[in-house]
Amino acid sequence: MPSWDEIQDHMRGNYHLEDDAPDFVSMVWTYEDGRSQKIVVRQYVAYDRELVEFKSAFARLGDVEPAEMLRKNNELPFATIALAGNVYVVVYNALLENLHVDDFDFALSRVAAVADTLEEKYVIDDEF
Repeated sequence: MPSWDEIQDHMRGNYHLEDDAPDFVSMVWTYEDGRSQKIVVRQYVAYDRELVEFKSAFARLGDVEPAEMLRKNNELPFATIALAGNVYVVVYNALLENLHVDDFDFALSRVAAVADTLEEKYVIDDEF
């Protein structure tokens, strides 16, 4: 079980970070086809437990039909779609105490991939 500091050290050592703050980091995942996807990872506390949130935007309000996103949510095997302000995001939350480094890397890559796939399908442009 890594601590948040260990997660940040892992990110710093293995990825090029765009943002590096005490409670969050972000990076841009780049794919071989030229597309890219920004993902934010933050630490927070809820119900007296430390959690890690992975979040990646893929569309703006008005770009996609809300009902379609709810249907799509039901199909996603990993992570969920949420509306944060006027931006649709793919989000996944994990208890820090149960998160292993391999699971962290898996979650990081999957959230970015799901968001990029949704962006490519519904928005087409590579905005996020």
